[in-house]
Amino acid sequence: MNTVEDKNDLLKTPLHGLYIPVALVLVGVSIMDYHLLPYTVAILAVFLTGQFLYARSKKFVLSADKFQKYELLDKTIISRNSAIYRFALKNEDSRLNIPVGQHLACKVRVADDELIRYYTPISNQFDEGFFDILVKSYKDGKVSKKFASLTPGQFVEFKGPVGRISYQPNIAEEIIMIAGGSGITPMLQVIGAIITTPEDRTKVKLIYANETENDILLKDELDEFSGKYPGFDVEYVLNDPPEKWNAYIGHITKELLEKLLPAPSPKRKIFICGPMEMKKNLLKYTEELGWERGTLKSNGTDQVFCF
Repeated sequence: MNTVEDKNDLLKTPLHGLYIPVALVLVGVSIMDYHLLPYTVAILAVFLTGQFLYARSKKFVLSADKFQKYELLDKTIISRNSAIYRFALKNEDSRLNIPVGQHLACKVRVADDELIRYYTPISNQFDEGFFDILVKSYKDGKVSKKFASLTPGQFVEFKGPVGRISYQPNIAEEIIMIAGGSGITPMLQVIGAIITTPEDRTKVKLIYANETENDILLKDELDEFSGKYPGFDVEYVLNDPPEKWNAYIGHITKELLEKLLPAPSPKRKIFICGPMEMKKNLLKYTEELGWERGTLKSNGTDQVFCF
């Protein structure tokens, strides 16, 4: 994952790339021949108008009201039933730029039906020209089967952002994330924002549950984060582990949470994402363990938040 420094070219910022050069031109013309100043201002006005219109055309890469088509650039298989799909933005230097913690509505046509599903981008918030989503295929999943059949060059419709939370740095001293399967995607978005924001001192503990080891999505990346960032820790839970598995086994139970969760505190939050039954159970367990009562339709300020 790239750092902020890798992605922010100072010459592309308004201060260094526009305001300072314009100011220098005006000062230079005033010193050399102030009679030329009105002509210079007129030329600069045309230039600045063009820059404004260009920036405006790049800004609105998404519509919150209308589905727009985005071209599939690439598909990367990451497990037996999951893949990362990369879609092109309008311009190479455009960014998706949606609030961290929110997602995209996706519309696909299957037979005679138009179906809508919601996906959280997992690409870095500073990536330009594209965005990535992770899609897990299910045996009876109509939309995931449609995605699995896509090839580069085809188009899919998205709109957004959609969501009930907009993550801000340091909203808590510690966030405990509990995810199941593809419920890891909003967690990855928040984790990415935290580790690429030096002033964000939030500690993160991820409890990630899956059926088999092969189902652990992006495990190499998560392990790398855990080794590289002292404020990030991950615990894996498998229901069907391999023979030499040395982490937790089974489902996420109240007893396991008693072992893994810190004491409830106003300075701590819990984020939950996974299958519906898992979310219902976790809301029940966390309340029984002394955390504030959470709901499936959470508010961004809730101590226990369900994506």
